[in-house]
Amino acid sequence: MKKVLAAMSGGVDSSVAAALLKEQGFEVSGVTMRLFGDRENSAVSDAKIVADALSIPHHTVDAVDLFEREVISYFLSEYRSGRTPNPCVKCNHRLKFGLLMEKAVSLGCDFLATGHYAIIEDGDLRRGVDPQKDQSYFLYPIFASEINKILFPLGGLTKDNVREIAKKLDLPVASKKESQDICFIPSGDYLQFLKSRGIGVDHHVTAGNIVDINGKILGKHTGVCNFTVGQRKGLGALGKRMYVKQIIVDTNTVVAADEDQLETSIITVKNLLCSTKAELKSGDRFHVQIRYRSKPSPASIINCDSETLTLQFDEPVKAAAPGQSAVLYDGDVAAAGGVIFPHL
Repeated sequence: MKKVLAAMSGGVDSSVAAALLKEQGFEVSGVTMRLFGDRENSAVSDAKIVADALSIPHHTVDAVDLFEREVISYFLSEYRSGRTPNPCVKCNHRLKFGLLMEKAVSLGCDFLATGHYAIIEDGDLRRGVDPQKDQSYFLYPIFASEINKILFPLGGLTKDNVREIAKKLDLPVASKKESQDICFIPSGDYLQFLKSRGIGVDHHVTAGNIVDINGKILGKHTGVCNFTVGQRKGLGALGKRMYVKQIIVDTNTVVAADEDQLETSIITVKNLLCSTKAELKSGDRFHVQIRYRSKPSPASIINCDSETLTLQFDEPVKAAAPGQSAVLYDGDVAAAGGVIFPHL
């Protein structure tokens, strides 16, 4: 019997994933990461309750220091640099498919499983069948792991399917609400979180100029950490509808522009991670997704090496935010992903 370590957050998705694996005949053990110390006792407790209900062993892994170092410090650093961080991608890379894969190996497991909505098939990472829940965009870090040792039991299901299964199995978390987007900011107030971590002792949260693309002062802002590329809210009355085009941390400046001035045809993608099946080269074409909820756009590689590539879109794309991820798809198969940087 194959052994699998199932990551369990205490939510309905990971709980159903573990239940399905047991039904499929795997020898399942559950594991929950402690990321914030005492604050997450309820999540650990819920995961343990589900594990007991499924009659599977449950383990905890102390990841507080690693999470602080690899995810929260990165989150703060990106805002200090005027970029828009993607903490879920960083967590997947360093913790879920790094630390937990190591834990799976140490326990003698053949596989690591999570409750993500995506599909692994013949070594390919594919989109999940539920377009509203597909999480393949965040999962390209598995290209740095052993993809054939990863299982996504929910990839072929919709969220409604998962809720139905949880109720049918009478899982204790069947009606539990969805978790928030940023797990380490339960209030949702990321600006207060930034201030609590020291981004507030400099101009990140003090007034500065809003200028147009020619440098003309249009107004004042309340701190560059309030903004991301493509944002309209918070700019105030500038005489017409305008959007954030650029954030210049060194001068505490937000550059605003008309909507059509947000467009770019070329981006640079760094920190590249590729499928073992992908041999990227100039001229290759993909559909490229630059935000979690954005529609993929056709583009060609015009330059690449092992860690960086340059993409040219067939049609200009809007609001390619530095710090966010760009993921390259061939149909529903993810071929590579990396971090967006401005093309210089």
